[in-house]
Amino acid sequence: MTWTAGFFLNSILLGFGLTMDAFSISLANGLKEPGMKPLRMLSVAGVYSGFQFAMPMIGWFCVHTVMQALHAIEPFIPWCAFLLLLYIGGKMVLEGIRGSSENEGSAVAAASLSIGTLVLQGIATSIDALSVGFTIAAYPLVMAFVCALIIALVTLT
Repeated sequence: MTWTAGFFLNSILLGFGLTMDAFSISLANGLKEPGMKPLRMLSVAGVYSGFQFAMPMIGWFCVHTVMQALHAIEPFIPWCAFLLLLYIGGKMVLEGIRGSSENEGSAVAAASLSIGTLVLQGIATSIDALSVGFTIAAYPLVMAFVCALIIALVTLT
C-alpha cells in the first residue's frame, strides 16, 4: 500500500459515512439538553470521535491477530449493533414519553447525559466502524492508524 490521494480521500469519505449515526444521536442529545455549553459539546463529540478511532483499530487488530476466534462470532456482530441501537432508541422514546408530562420545568428534565449513556451511545454509533477495521486490514499499521485518525477527526468536526 502507498500513500496516495486516493487513500486520504477514501479515509475522509469513510469518516463522513461513519459519522452519520453519531450526528443523528448528537441531534437528539442536543434536543434533550438545549442549553449545552460549548465545552460539553466538545466532550460529547470527543467521546464519539474516540470510539470512531478505536473501533477501526480494534477491527484491524482482530483481523491480524484473532481472526479464527472472531470468525466464530462474525454472524452475531450485526445483531449486537441492532440490540444496542434498539436499546438506546427505546430508552430515548420511553424517556421522552415519561419526561414530557412528569418532569416539565423541573431540574430532572434539564439533567445532562450521564457518562454511562454517553459511552453506550459511543459504542452503538461506532459498531459499523469495527467492520471498517476489517476492510482496512490490508493496510500496514501506520496507514490503518492514520485512516482511523482521519475518521475520528471527521467525526469530531
